Amino acid sequence: MNALSSKLKQDSEILKKAVVNRYVFFTGFLYLFTWVMSLIGGMPPIRLAWRLEIPLLLSMYYYFNAVTRPSKQQALVTAIPLVLIYGIFEAYFMSFGRLLRIIEVKEFPELLVVLPVWAIILIVLLFCLPLAAFIKLLRRDRVSWMVFGALPFFFLMLMTEFSPDYFLAAFEKVQVKVTLWSDIQSAEDNGRIWMMMYHEAKRNSNLKKMKDYKDNPLFLKETEDIVFKLNSLEIKKNIHLVVLESFVDPELFKDLTFSRKPVHPEFEKIFKNKGSISISPVFGGGTAQAEFEILSGVPAFEKLSGIEFDVFTGKGTYGLPAILGKAGYHTMVTNAYKPDFFNSINAYSGLGFKKSYYPREYAKGRDTYLSTGDVTGEKYMFDGDLLKQNLAFMMEWKKSNPGVPLFNYVISIYGHFPHQMNEKKRPVLIDVKGTIKDGHLENCINQFYYRTQALAEFINEIKALDPESLVIFISDHLPWVYGPETYKKLGYAAGKKDSEHINRAFFFENGRAVHYDTIHHYDIPDIILNYITGGSHCESHACNFLPSKKPVLAKDYEEAYMTIMSNAMK
Repeated sequence: MNALSSKLKQDSEILKKAVVNRYVFFTGFLYLFTWVMSLIGGMPPIRLAWRLEIPLLLSMYYYFNAVTRPSKQQALVTAIPLVLIYGIFEAYFMSFGRLLRIIEVKEFPELLVVLPVWAIILIVLLFCLPLAAFIKLLRRDRVSWMVFGALPFFFLMLMTEFSPDYFLAAFEKVQVKVTLWSDIQSAEDNGRIWMMMYHEAKRNSNLKKMKDYKDNPLFLKETEDIVFKLNSLEIKKNIHLVVLESFVDPELFKDLTFSRKPVHPEFEKIFKNKGSISISPVFGGGTAQAEFEILSGVPAFEKLSGIEFDVFTGKGTYGLPAILGKAGYHTMVTNAYKPDFFNSINAYSGLGFKKSYYPREYAKGRDTYLSTGDVTGEKYMFDGDLLKQNLAFMMEWKKSNPGVPLFNYVISIYGHFPHQMNEKKRPVLIDVKGTIKDGHLENCINQFYYRTQALAEFINEIKALDPESLVIFISDHLPWVYGPETYKKLGYAAGKKDSEHINRAFFFENGRAVHYDTIHHYDIPDIILNYITGGSHCESHACNFLPSKKPVLAKDYEEAYMTIMSNAMK
């Protein structure tokens, strides 16, 4: 009897140790953490990622425990780095609606440039304090073990970089099939870390194939035909393309009410109900991705970088500015922010712009006509100041270059997070009511009023000075305002699928507003070329924006994308 009792007691102790075992607790906590995050708009819980993700996390946790000194805090301190990694995945998804890529980590310094000081301090503390605690616990007598224990993890990373095809072949044999149309479904099936490595391997695999696309004969022939057609035109009309930072239309929110109309009456008078919808490749950030689509005419697939602009070298490639330049247009870009942001100098040069202008406050020593002016209380240059200077410069240039057609591309920065307003210059006029009280969103809506006033003034000037031209206003992406969940809760775009990518575009052709059905940002070059050629461009090209045309699937643009990128990166 005593032996049986002793055995039961021993088994009970073993079971108790197993239940309170730090590895069981760590796995349970991570599942609970991801489950809670999924309830507030985060990624799905890790319950399905048992093949490789959970074993990988447990291996990393074991390694961290093996290289640190035993203490009461050891189990917690060694878990924090892994929980932080998952926290980064959640924060990125809740902010931008997509899975983080390894290549996007290098864009972190650019993110810090536009964040407020309190956010930067918080990020530094979140990373530095746990790292300091972890380093303090490291066992100096186990340096060789640290090195050898880390080798399997380094081996995985080296495979994604130097043997990506082998990594992909092995991955696809043991994991659930990757869902090409959904990062998040793939991450739920296969795990966040593994999908991040998969995307990195895929990117490196594509890089190896670049040389096969550099001289794509079909693409080159199509481009030459477009240039030939443009050169045969007797009249080449001017194009004014304005990309607006975080330009959200308040009236697309079903569950918001306003004390007055949020659109300026002059703008409403010009466009009435002629506003169009365009699908952006990004949400809440990544303006360069929207620019890439608008200027290249292909989707931003992220096959070679998280931000396509970042890998441009300045060497010439194919895109709307290059095509127009070969057809005799003067192509100029005016960017209201810093020249080193998103590698824009190389990107604009590669895409074919002959001249690029930035505010002299950010670009000392560069030839420019632009100044931010007084940005007190707002940080970023107001659209009205940007467009007035652009208009004055453009008209002076036209006087000096009569008969030369112009492609005038402008990219704004006003309206960027944290959506500051100088209320002495632009007092709050609109009281916003809804189920969510959000100061950022309220500022965005008041900014919309003043921005539409500036856009209306620009249109009226163009109508008087350059009536036979095309003006396009298009939002790069929606403002962040606490992530996609805010938009869902406020009934943005009537809750349509992929609503966080739905943006406004306005077209003004030959002195009148024109409406297009839903388009993508990468349809803009075809719209412009069709306008210049009086409609003949789309007679010989598959123009997606025309309802009469057979829809072109995103995958059908892949060869053109790879050709553009292979030349941009040479």
